[in-house]
Formats: sequence, structure tokens, C-alpha cells
Amino acid sequence: EPGFEVVVRTLPKRTEVKRGSPLGHEEWALAHDPEGRVLNEDALKQRIFRGGIASELRREVWPFLLGYYSFSSTYKEREALRKKLKDYYYRMKLQWKSVSEDQESRFADFRERKNLVEKDVSRTDRTHSFYQGENNAKIEMLNDILMTYCMYNFDLGYVQGMSDLLSPILMVMETEEDSFWCFVGFIKRVMSNFDLDQSGMKKQLAQLYDILAVAVPKLAIYLEEHESGNLYFCFRWLLVLFKREFKCEEIMRLWEVLWTDLPCKNFHLLLCVAILDHEKDLLIENNYGLNEILKHVNDMCYRIDLERMLSTAEAILEQLRGSTKLPESVQEALGIYVVDTSSPVDTNGVASDGAKPLDERQAASPNSVRTGERTCSTSSVEVLSDGDVEASS
Repeated sequence: EPGFEVVVRTLPKRTEVKRGSPLGHEEWALAHDPEGRVLNEDALKQRIFRGGIASELRREVWPFLLGYYSFSSTYKEREALRKKLKDYYYRMKLQWKSVSEDQESRFADFRERKNLVEKDVSRTDRTHSFYQGENNAKIEMLNDILMTYCMYNFDLGYVQGMSDLLSPILMVMETEEDSFWCFVGFIKRVMSNFDLDQSGMKKQLAQLYDILAVAVPKLAIYLEEHESGNLYFCFRWLLVLFKREFKCEEIMRLWEVLWTDLPCKNFHLLLCVAILDHEKDLLIENNYGLNEILKHVNDMCYRIDLERMLSTAEAILEQLRGSTKLPESVQEALGIYVVDTSSPVDTNGVASDGAKPLDERQAASPNSVRTGERTCSTSSVEVLSDGDVEASS
């Protein structure tokens, strides 16, 4: 076909990967020395990646995963740090709380951010029992943490979607100051998601396509042929790390798994691939176009089997690691490296799922720009629609 080249990505057979049980109190206690230092950070993270954390233990463990506490710190050092950062938090909070109405009338940036925070907070997770009720103090806490973050990082300020990222943290940590510093650590991880020019999001979508073209080439080709190769229907998944796709307990489990940074870079992209792989037959057999694909993806909300998808994502990673031929863009995206990165043409023209993968060197269309190994449309993307904001309890 014009514009296509038969490029083989021979992958090993996909094997089943088993998940584990959550980290419990006894294991957590045994993971520390008498002064409170974590004895083996790598082993602990591996344990959390495999099974997550027991819900009642998250308040103790999340600060370590989010960089609030160092794994090598002692009980005394953590207590001193917590006191110091608590004071810092309330000093920053006092700064914006002290802005008078007269000052605010001449402070357009402050007014804009304050209004945006109030608008988003008023509709974030309001169906969850933690935030229900008209005079719920937790809503005010959510608002105050986000406004204080604007003072902490005024260059970034507040961007739509941040309230989604803070909400589960406040549910777990409960106090303003602890929630704030965990939120700071979370935002550091996803800062590029909120680039004004969406360059960070476009890079992730390009990386996602490159991985999909190797792991599920049949679907990659289909999406290109149906004007969906830019994968913008995955935009919401990436922007708020699946916050709108899973129920509260599930998103907590997913995030703590991702915060371990195991088993590779950008494991969340492999989770996207796993979900799309699970849905590929339905999309193709029904001949879905762009609008139908977008509707189907949105309708999947709260119906994705998280544990199954985590297992599939890890199994796909093992397939990629077992390959001797991977595009450099995929190796770079996932931080995995193989000896032979060449891509010879196979006389049979058969890929891992029986399809002919897209040529990654396919020319960009006139209204597109090249990002990494992939082309991205320069058209604007709606970040999060008003109808998306509330999550399930």
C-alpha cells in the first residue's frame, strides 16, 4: 500500500503475569530499622508495584512514594521535617488569604486563578461521601490547598485537572499540610502534562503510538486509516492519570503502583496499550470511526478491570524486552534497551499480531508537526469537559 512499509517487530509470545496482595502492616513494620529508616527501598517498591498498599496504611506510605519523606530518614527526622513544612505551608496560605478585595481588584492573575480553582473544586468528586454536603469542610480544604499551591508555584499556578489529582490525596492524608506536600510531589511527576502548548501531552501521545505500533500493529494501522492515529481519545487518560476512568479505591491502587517507577519508565503508557489491546477487536469489527471510538472510550469509564490491565501491561513489557528489534523511540520511551535495533524487512510480512505495522517514517501531513517518531495534529484539544468532572464514589 502507498505510504506503508512492511516492517516486522517479532515479539515473543505473551505470558500471564500474576499480581499480588497489598502491602500490610506487618510487612511495613518489618521494613524499618529501629530508628525508622526503610531497610530496602527497592524491595519495598517492588512489593508495592506487585500488590499495592492496604488502604489503612496509605497515609503512612504515600509520603515516601511522593518524596515528602526520604526512605533513609529516621522517625525523628521525619517529625522535624513535618513540623518545618507545616509552618511553611501556613505561611504561604496566609499570603493569599491576606489579599484584600481592593488588592484583588487590581490583580487579574490572582482573580483568574481563584475563580478557576473555585469552579473546579465545586464539582470535584462531589458524589463521593468524603466531599458530599453543601457545607463540607473538606471542600474548603481542597480549595485552600490548590490556592496555596498557586503561591508555591506561581509560574504554573492552577491548571484544570489539578483538583482531580489532589482529591484522592486529601482523602488519604486528611490534613491540609500533609496533603499539600504530597500534592507537590505528585505535580513534580506530571508537570509536563500542564504545558501551555501541550508539548508534554503531545510527546506522550507520540510515544504511546510508537509503542502501540509495535505491540498491537493491527490496531495502529486501523486507527491511522480511521483518522484516529493521533490517539487524542487517550488524552484524558494521560492528563489526569486515569482519574476519570476508575473508581476511587482503584485509582488509589493504580497511582501507588505508578509512583514506584517500576518496572520501567512510563509504565502508564503500557497500561494505555493494554486497554486498547483489550478493546481492539470490538473497535475493528464494528468499523468504528473517530466519533465512535471517542464515545466508546468515554463509555468505558468505571468498567475497566484494573488488575487485569496491570497484568497485561507488564506482560506486554516483557514481550518488548524479549524482542531483538525495537525502534529507538520505544526503547527511549520505556527505558529498555536491546542489542539489535535494526528493522529488517521480512519476506512473509507478518508481525506479532498478523498485521503489517505502519512505517514510522511515513511523511507528515501538511497540517501536522513531527513529535519524536510520530506526527501530531496541531489542532487544539479540549482539556477536560465540564461533564467529566465528578468521579464515582
